[in-house]
Amino acid sequence: MIVKEKRERPDYLVMDPDSGRTIGVELTSVYSSDRSAPDQHKQQLTSPQLIPFDQGELEIYKRRLVEAIQGKVAKARAGYDASHGLILAVYVNEYISIHMEQDDWEGLVKDHEATFDEMAPFNEVVFWNLHSEGVFSVQPDIEDVA
Repeated sequence: MIVKEKRERPDYLVMDPDSGRTIGVELTSVYSSDRSAPDQHKQQLTSPQLIPFDQGELEIYKRRLVEAIQGKVAKARAGYDASHGLILAVYVNEYISIHMEQDDWEGLVKDHEATFDEMAPFNEVVFWNLHSEGVFSVQPDIEDVA
């Protein structure tokens, strides 16, 4: 992808050099709380430690991911340029996410199916910076929406 334009609503217009297709990309970053970066991340940089598995903390983070998507969908519906199509790129920015595997991501989508099926004007939500160095992409189930 080639960045054609840095802008607002969405953050970027990018182009696929092979197809020439242009699409808008909105970026967002999600933490467990507004204080997790200064309270936990910086502390772990000064005294590295294992990131313990805590199901409760993981559930809080999953809820924050869904809330961030719902918030971005609402903002996009209120005035984003969707003429080229839109992708929401979610930067998974919390240490606890290292405990999320493929089945956790699939479970998140299943548990919040309505959120993902009603993501318009976004055509896709892409979670990235996963500990597996991959991405997890979700597109609405058109059959269920129609």
